[in-house]
Formats: sequence, structure tokens, C-alpha cells
Amino acid sequence: MGIDGGIGRLPLAVADAVRTGGGEIRTGAPVRELRRTADGWTVVTDGEVLRADAVVVAAPAPAAARLLAADSPAASAELATVDYASMALITMAFRRDDVASLADGSGFLVPPVDGRTIKAATFSSRKWGWLRDAAPDLFVLRTSIGRFEDEEHLKRDDADLVGMSLADLGAATGLDARPVATRVSRWDGGLPQYPVGHLERVARIRAEVAKLPGLRVCGAVYDGVGIPACIGSARTAADELLTATLAAGAVGGERE
Repeated sequence: MGIDGGIGRLPLAVADAVRTGGGEIRTGAPVRELRRTADGWTVVTDGEVLRADAVVVAAPAPAAARLLAADSPAASAELATVDYASMALITMAFRRDDVASLADGSGFLVPPVDGRTIKAATFSSRKWGWLRDAAPDLFVLRTSIGRFEDEEHLKRDDADLVGMSLADLGAATGLDARPVATRVSRWDGGLPQYPVGHLERVARIRAEVAKLPGLRVCGAVYDGVGIPACIGSARTAADELLTATLAAGAVGGERE
């Protein structure tokens, strides 16, 4: 399943829904400091100081570790141990008539023991109907390069990554065509790693964070890198904060 026009439409739709609901989204405003106060939280950005009743830290582990260092040093120390892998996606468009060798399937995975540079290939035009319909004369596919502790190739320039992808595709499928367009998208430090003991580490982080009123964490580092897992962790964080806020209001009386 997918979204017509690509998954990139999803965050834009979420942003529209937030604004429609009265929320505000600020970009280009990195948070430099997060501090607990007597009645909430202070969020310090480059240009202003914001005050909040509650905060959800939805950031990669290094950034979350930095923000939590002052008020939750134990959680910060755990987050600082999380390793990340980098990768690059190489998207290529071919004339459809030139890719007869890609007649079957929607792509393939490459195990490390194969010794190839690419770790996967996705035949996008076959996998996503909206893409096939949008460009019926073209065949779009993409490869991915980069594994944990195997990122040497990512230091190469874009043209080299395209060339290595074509070589591996040729060896695996017999493809010998040249693309009519290419795009290389690099994702540095984008994939958190889940070693043995990760679930226990996440439980310790959440237990420490939960000791602080009005604070929760969510994101790819905890329960999975997929979009459903990230949405699930965000919903849990928000629901827990709302439940705690309502409970506090019931005990302390009405509060604006």
C-alpha cells in the first residue's frame, strides 16, 4: 500500500491538519535547551524562550540525549549509547523499453555475504501504481547503499554511487541500460540500530523520563523506524501526557 504522489505527502498533510486545528509549526528554530521549571518546562531556541505545560521530545537519540542531560541524566546517558547507520538512496529513471530484463518482481534485498555494494533495489514503477501511471514511458527504480559499520562507499560522489548501483544491478538482473535521469539522496545518521538488549534500554529510558511531570519521548529510536511504529510511539506519548494532565486537573481543580 502507498500514497498517491508518494509518502512525502504524508508529513505535509499532517502539518495542514495541525494548522487547521489551531496548532503552530515552527521551522528553522533548533531547540538549544530544555529545562524543568516549578510549573512546567522552558524551551530555549535560537531566538526566544518558550514555556510549556508539557513537552514531547521527538528527536534522534543524540539530540534527545543533549536536551535531557540536565533534568534526566540517566535517560540521557542511555540515549547517548544508541548507534546509527547512514545510507544513500539512488533513484534512476529508464526508458521502459530498455528494461525488459526487469520483467518480474518488485525488487530484491542483498545480504552482506553477497559482497555487493547495494543492499537493496526497489522497482518503484512496478511497486507503486501511481508512479507507473504518472510516467508510463519510464521505469523508475532505486537502490540503497550503506550499512551499519560499512559506510565507506558513502564518501564517494554521486556519480560513483550511480555507477556502482548500475554495476550491481547488471550483475544481478542483466540490466545494461543507462538511466535518463538520476537523483542521489543521502541520509546521514538516519537509521538507529537495535542491538540485543534494546527493548530493555528503551524501557529504562521511558521509566526515567516518566519521573518528570509533563515529559515524554517518541520517535524511530524506540519502537521501530517504520512510519506506523513512529506514529504509534507518538500517539502513546501524547495520550500519556493528556491522561496525566486530566488527572492532575481532576485532583487540583480547574486550571487554565
